[in-house]
Amino acid sequence: MSHQKHILCITSGLTGILYASFELVKRLETAGYQVTYASPKAVGEKVEANDIVYQQLEEVDLKFSPSIPVKGKWARWIYKFQHRKQLQATALQSLKMDKFVEILTELSPDLVLVDVELHEHFMTSFTRAIPTILLSQWFVLGEAKNVPPLLHDTLPNSGWHGGRLGIAVAWWRIRIHRKWMFGKQKIRSLRTDRRSILKAYAKKIGFPMQYANENYWPGPFTYNSLPILSMTLWEMEFPHRKRKGMHYVGAMVNTRRDERHIPREVQAQLDTIFEQKKAQQKHLVYCSVSTLKQGDSDFLKRIIQVFKNRKDWILLIGLGGLLSSEEFDDLPENVHAFAWIPQLKVLAEADCSINHGGIHTINECIHFQVPMLVYSGKRSDQNGCAARVHYHGLGMMADKDKDSVSEIEKNIETVLTETSYRENITKMWQYYQNHISEKTLIQLIGQHL
Repeated sequence: MSHQKHILCITSGLTGILYASFELVKRLETAGYQVTYASPKAVGEKVEANDIVYQQLEEVDLKFSPSIPVKGKWARWIYKFQHRKQLQATALQSLKMDKFVEILTELSPDLVLVDVELHEHFMTSFTRAIPTILLSQWFVLGEAKNVPPLLHDTLPNSGWHGGRLGIAVAWWRIRIHRKWMFGKQKIRSLRTDRRSILKAYAKKIGFPMQYANENYWPGPFTYNSLPILSMTLWEMEFPHRKRKGMHYVGAMVNTRRDERHIPREVQAQLDTIFEQKKAQQKHLVYCSVSTLKQGDSDFLKRIIQVFKNRKDWILLIGLGGLLSSEEFDDLPENVHAFAWIPQLKVLAEADCSINHGGIHTINECIHFQVPMLVYSGKRSDQNGCAARVHYHGLGMMADKDKDSVSEIEKNIETVLTETSYRENITKMWQYYQNHISEKTLIQLIGQHL
């Protein structure tokens, strides 16, 4: 009887990668692999609700701050300098890798998939000679020729910033900024900052740091010569020569995501709205704003104003619990705001998605073939994702801080009526389906086992 290969999947437990990785795990299990899920975040209940075996890891302290038993700025500095070796040792202990080593020993996995943000877990698994692949929810993170940084909304070959020189300058500025930032952190903390401690840990366990590169985001390292599994579509990338070891396995959309506990009143409201859409042949626009900051409510009010003028459109807003629904009590009859909304159910009915460039929402729009109007939240990878949507004609990229009511209306009109957007997203949907049918993920895992 052949041995059933055992895979340990470790993520940060943050919402986006959490749900995407559930789909990844289910595909692995369907292919016959035994999978154990682990996270330093307390997500066991959500994982086990998806019938996945779970192991809780020690919490990761991303901002270690040693206890200083003296007061006063200069007194603290003197104390830190005098006790710097002890503080560095304490910071190293704060990584708390002993339990993880025990889990690795107990489970003895044949392969470990590790979130790119969990450096200490990756280094530990790698140095124990266990086949290990970095797991990413993002497009290319390191520097690639003619590819703008993921934090930028620059379009390749568009204007000076999108030219070769402009892109090269953008990367140069990032390298200078990161060196300055990391250097400042190291001096201020006397080598108890996360990057310094990870380097000390790598030295302690014998991890070869020549594999680690300076990184601009999410930091503090990338591993450009080691295998990375990206849960994105290669076909959505900007054109460039893909580096060896960078694997795109397609979007991971968990259609079985647990939405069984939709409040009865929410379900009833949605059913009424969907029926109205079909009966009156109105366009349904879904706006998800869960990544908006409180100060961005003005932008949302501009969107609502558009729909006051356009009674032939219906707007559904998912506030994500981050904005107070009380701000939006006085709404026109064709606008509906929900503190929480089952996004997959709504996207299945929507004609257009207004979103802020989160990769998982974009992937879900591709799954349901919904063209997008992306108003980037301008955080993390949202700018880069918005630029890729625009570049590939899956929708439009616009600016939430600049667009007036009339400009927002014009953009929505364009996305709803321009047939090329739906044609392009259907083409991207086919690429997405090809990754599933060709089992890109399973083929890659097989190559590493």
